Amino acid sequence: MQRILAKAGITLGGLALAVGSTTVVAPTAQATGTSTTAHFEGKTIDLSKDWGAAKACNVQRGVIDCFRTAKESDTKAAQQAKTASPSAAQGYCSTPLRLYEHANFNSSPYPQGRILSFYDSGYWQNLGDYGFNDQTSSYKTGNCATSFAKDNDGRGSNPSPVYVGAWKSDGYMGNGSWNDLVSSIALY
Repeated sequence: MQRILAKAGITLGGLALAVGSTTVVAPTAQATGTSTTAHFEGKTIDLSKDWGAAKACNVQRGVIDCFRTAKESDTKAAQQAKTASPSAAQGYCSTPLRLYEHANFNSSPYPQGRILSFYDSGYWQNLGDYGFNDQTSSYKTGNCATSFAKDNDGRGSNPSPVYVGAWKSDGYMGNGSWNDLVSSIALY
């Protein structure tokens, strides 16, 4: 098996790309030891490994809070928005980019899936850090515009990064052409 993976240019823990005589390894969260911890019902969970019973997580001002339902997630975000200072509002969207694990915003006939909401703006965020790489099947933007990219850190081609304005939504990720292909996002 190891010989087969080596011939294909794949190493365990990441994807290897052969460039001349040099091999470049693109790390994965597990390969680099990166973990993204979140608060869930008084405990700490590592989203890069397993969400457990959590179904909705908010990434907001460097803190990640997870909940069993989207309604609990919305309630917490509304409470935090009321107490935000004007200086804390920089680099922050008052309404989130919401990524859904399944098409049609996790609504019937699709199964209930996870929801990942981002409020922080101004930089690329890699979805693999949240256990959500190549998992987005629908989205809703909030008051901030968004860019989606196929690879980490805003990179990728075929399809190349896509800019989406504020207050937009797509229940089928570009009629399926972007389904389960998003690896990083940025809010503006």
